[in-house]
Amino acid sequence: MGKVVIFFMLPIFIFNTSIREVLKTPQLFFHFTQHQKLNANIGFLDFLDMHYLGHDLNDNDEEEDMKLPFKKVDSAHVHISIGVPTEKLVLIKASVFHILNAVRFYANVTHSDPTGGSLFRPPIVTT
Repeated sequence: MGKVVIFFMLPIFIFNTSIREVLKTPQLFFHFTQHQKLNANIGFLDFLDMHYLGHDLNDNDEEEDMKLPFKKVDSAHVHISIGVPTEKLVLIKASVFHILNAVRFYANVTHSDPTGGSLFRPPIVTT
């Protein structure tokens, strides 16, 4: 059972494929059997050529064609990254410091004097 799950999930992770597109795979085979009923000489590669490379016949099944996987992607991608530590992880308990009790804040220390000088001055011309 695990090998079957890996077989189906591997393309999703390797090719960054949306799982919604992978779940449309039965529709691909169902649509292929419909085309084989209309023309018994059509092969699977011919079917893929018709629907994915633009050599489609005028068979009035455009709505069914758009339900095939990877025909149009109608979902957003979510990127998941898993970080695996390479070394042993050590957690250290954080120490709590009472900074506000030890430091006094004064207005003249935290605010600059706006009258001390202008940031934008005209250039000084010397003659």
